[in-house]
Amino acid sequence: MLVFPLVLFCLFHHHCSAAFLQVESSSNVQEIEPRCPPGQFPCNNSDTCVEQRKNCDGYNDCEDGSDEMGCDDHNRIKYYNNLFRKRPDEDREKENKGCELKPVPSVCTCSGFKLFCDRQNLERPPSDLPSNVQELDLSENIFEFLDSEHFSFNEHLQTLILKGSQVTLINKDAFKNLPILKSLYLTNNEIGSMNEGTMATNEDLIFLDLSYNPLTVLHPQAFVGLKNLRTLDLRHCSLKSLQPGVFDSLVNLEILYLDNNKLTSITKFVFQKLENLEMLYISWNKIETVHYTYWVGLKNLKTLAISENKISALEAHSFGNMSELSKLDVIGNQIKIISPDAFIGLSSLKSLSLQKNELKKATKSVFEPLMSLEYIYFDDFHMCSLALHVRVCEPRGDGISSIAHLLDSVVLRVSVWLVAFVAGLGNVAVLVGRFLFVEPNEVHSFYIKNLSLADLLMSVYLFFIAAYDVVFRGEYIHHETKWRHSWQCNLCGFLSTLSSESSILILAVITTDRYMSIIHPLSVKKRTLKSAGAAMSIAWSIAILFSALPILNLGYYGDEFYGNNGVCLPLHIHDPFGQAWEYSTFLFCGLNFAAFLYILFAYISMFFTISHSKIGLRCTQQQQDRNIAKRFFFIVATDFLCWVPIVFIKVIAMGGVPIQEDLYAWVAVFLLPVNSAINPILYTLTTKLFKQHLAKMVYNFKASATGDSVTPSCARNHSLRSQKNSFSQADHNNIALVMGKNCLGCRQPVSRNNSSAHMGCRRHSSKRTTTTNIM
Repeated sequence: MLVFPLVLFCLFHHHCSAAFLQVESSSNVQEIEPRCPPGQFPCNNSDTCVEQRKNCDGYNDCEDGSDEMGCDDHNRIKYYNNLFRKRPDEDREKENKGCELKPVPSVCTCSGFKLFCDRQNLERPPSDLPSNVQELDLSENIFEFLDSEHFSFNEHLQTLILKGSQVTLINKDAFKNLPILKSLYLTNNEIGSMNEGTMATNEDLIFLDLSYNPLTVLHPQAFVGLKNLRTLDLRHCSLKSLQPGVFDSLVNLEILYLDNNKLTSITKFVFQKLENLEMLYISWNKIETVHYTYWVGLKNLKTLAISENKISALEAHSFGNMSELSKLDVIGNQIKIISPDAFIGLSSLKSLSLQKNELKKATKSVFEPLMSLEYIYFDDFHMCSLALHVRVCEPRGDGISSIAHLLDSVVLRVSVWLVAFVAGLGNVAVLVGRFLFVEPNEVHSFYIKNLSLADLLMSVYLFFIAAYDVVFRGEYIHHETKWRHSWQCNLCGFLSTLSSESSILILAVITTDRYMSIIHPLSVKKRTLKSAGAAMSIAWSIAILFSALPILNLGYYGDEFYGNNGVCLPLHIHDPFGQAWEYSTFLFCGLNFAAFLYILFAYISMFFTISHSKIGLRCTQQQQDRNIAKRFFFIVATDFLCWVPIVFIKVIAMGGVPIQEDLYAWVAVFLLPVNSAINPILYTLTTKLFKQHLAKMVYNFKASATGDSVTPSCARNHSLRSQKNSFSQADHNNIALVMGKNCLGCRQPVSRNNSSAHMGCRRHSSKRTTTTNIM
């Protein structure tokens, strides 16, 4: 039934795929046929084209191995190497040099030309410092302020470390007696401001670290005189704004750290004199907009990090004309919209990081101007379809789908087909069998038919997904966006949710029916098909409502509630707080889990009620109790294994625990649908009644083949025995099922003088009649 529409779809989409591969060219540029189609890259020494996903995947797809060359993102490596810098005292314990300094103050230790006077509760530096000391560590002492009188003239000292020394004030020219000072560490002090000309006499200073200070104000002339400064670290301060001209004196500055401050915006033209700046870090602030006037003058900037801010959009020309920029990091903002002209002017950009944003709407035109781009990083692999000209795009998949395939893993593909066939055949067998066989309990049979129909919908859903995986095989990225926003994907999501929720609700109704029949057999009115039909109508109506709400164009659900992944399931595990996450949580953590707890309670109550019954039966009570316990255990266990792991994984994902992609794939594609394949086995195919009907049908078939008549009644077993010698061993087994499975009932003789026993027998008989359907 699905073959014809799928064939039409396949033909249509192959046509669209061909159109998709056409490369647009402007009218004033000569149209040249590309060597490889978009998304593929040529090998160096052959005409072989390699898909984007196969570049740098650890396997040689080119004969010369060129697809695995140049895979390291050196711009990214350099970015992180500078972001996480070594402490100045990191190698102190490894050094084993003899002391070259004399005299050595009693409170200090010496190694080579380095002097360590840290953690001595000093209020000022020792007065008898060696004249040839090159590095002095005064960390974690008690210097409330620094003044020129604290340091005697020393023409050899190059590195001064004052980390965590409770410094609150630095007076003007405090370091004027240290004329060749090159590195100054003032990390983790109590410095609240930098006044005019604080270090004006230290022209040779190359490195200045003021991080982890409560700096709120930088005087416009705070860094005057530091014309040779290369690195300035202002991380983890309390800067709310940057005064105009504050960096104008730093004409040779190469690296500037402004991370973890309280900046809400960047003063226009504040960097205009920093023509030699190569790396600028402004992450973890509160910047809301990006404007080209921020970057005026940064003509040699190579790395820009503005991650973890509050930027919601990148407007046209947001980055001006930074033609040398090679690494741009905007991770962890709130970017939803990127203008097609946002990256105009970044002609040398090679690495772009866009993870942890809310980017939903973007077009290929956004990234097309970035012709030098070699590495791009998204949250979702499907965004790679917007940058097919980029050699390496991460991530390569989400555990379920990849750039090439809707179902990336071969194991997943086989599992989907297998579960679809098992669920389909099992539920069709149940429906056909229960329509053909005469059922003693019509109400119970009616419930099971509805359950099988609900589970059959999951099989239809799986067949849809498996078929589209075949259609998209090898080129899924070309269809990915259109597929996730198509009515076909919404239909798949609707079917899967309808199947799951209707199955759960029907199981709850079946459990209620069994519970009332066993726990309160005499207080409940006789069940009728009319009341059962009303119950099923309510269950199906609720399930249809829950499944249809996300596709009714309501703004709350957006346009990707079902299409947030390639298999159109609304689990939202990979994005636990995506749009309409509350509704997804309600379905899978609220409704489903509540249903499981109810079913668990009901079956435990039923088991103890049956096992504690004292009425004697002709059949072996202990054996039947074991059978009931076994069936109850499997019903509860399968419900637990199919529902509770999904609840648990979703809850921990909402708690911030990253979920492995492989685990997410198995939950979405295998764990959720497998219950639909198990239900027919538990509720029909392994029950005593079905076995009896099956045995009789097999026997009738055998008998009709030999021309013998059949006596179906249990009371006519003698007729069967008379024919026993003419049957095969398989026939004997089937006859045994018919002869041995007598209807369970109360067979104990009842005397007129024992009316109470008679009533107990009737009550227990009612319970036992119900358990026949269970077993």
